Amino acid sequence: MLAVIAVTGILLVAGVRLLGDTAAQARRAATDTVTGLIEQARTTAITTRSHVILAIAEPGDLPTSDNRCRLGLFKVDDWPEDSTGEMPAVQLNRWRVLDIGVVLAAGEDNGQSNGPLPNPIDAPELRIRYGSGANARTVKVHALSFNPRGGLRFPEGSSPVQLRIAEGGYRNGVAMPVRRGEASGVAENRLKIGRVIARPYRTN
Repeated sequence: MLAVIAVTGILLVAGVRLLGDTAAQARRAATDTVTGLIEQARTTAITTRSHVILAIAEPGDLPTSDNRCRLGLFKVDDWPEDSTGEMPAVQLNRWRVLDIGVVLAAGEDNGQSNGPLPNPIDAPELRIRYGSGANARTVKVHALSFNPRGGLRFPEGSSPVQLRIAEGGYRNGVAMPVRRGEASGVAENRLKIGRVIARPYRTN
């Protein structure tokens, strides 16, 4: 009986560590994916001399049922003065799906020495219209937009922005980051995106 209890305890500890490692790997992979898409969006904006949107579709924004976050790139030739209306765009790539167990969390990072940085997930959403004919579709998404000089056009403002890529899941379309005890806080990576030169940098 003691041997069975000991083996069971060992297996439980190993399982918890394995699950923790898997979640951390998914978070790292998602961070690499988001970083790559930001760089691609910025480079495409410069080379095509247009505005390029990195659209962030949370569960419920698209006709899907898998409760996962998706990211896509869209080109806008003429950025409208009023970004609250429907914006005609051309889709540049297929939607990229983040792994299960990863969310783009809302909220600011209060650990910055110069104050909290705005989060694009908290900013007003964009309405993008893309496709043609029977395939035409309008989606309302969170977004980062890059201007033809490689700077950040949206969200509007003068300060850099910061994305939070956290372990967690979505509930009713809302990101629910995992908190590993009050001391350790949310298991997340943060990407700071500059305003003039909109390149992503890890801040943790």
